[in-house]
Amino acid sequence: MEQNKKKKVAYFYDPEVGNYYYGQTHPMKPHRIRMTHNLLLNYGLYEHLEIYRPNPARDDELTRFHSDEYIEFLRLITPDNQHEHLRQLK
Repeated sequence: MEQNKKKKVAYFYDPEVGNYYYGQTHPMKPHRIRMTHNLLLNYGLYEHLEIYRPNPARDDELTRFHSDEYIEFLRLITPDNQHEHLRQLK
């Protein structure tokens, strides 16, 4: 890389992030991420940034940080069947 070349700040954004509700007590507020992205676009700041869209993590990537059992649990649980898994949720 050239020494005089300016570096750009990079961030990852997926427009689908705002379509999920984590619950009232969860610290993740996806609408804030969407609002921030829209501000970057509307003020033209995106021209100074590298914006990447993340790819969904593969199983082998997920299991680097989480147990196989936890990944399987996440595959199985839904809002409709969570009452069946209350013991595991605690």
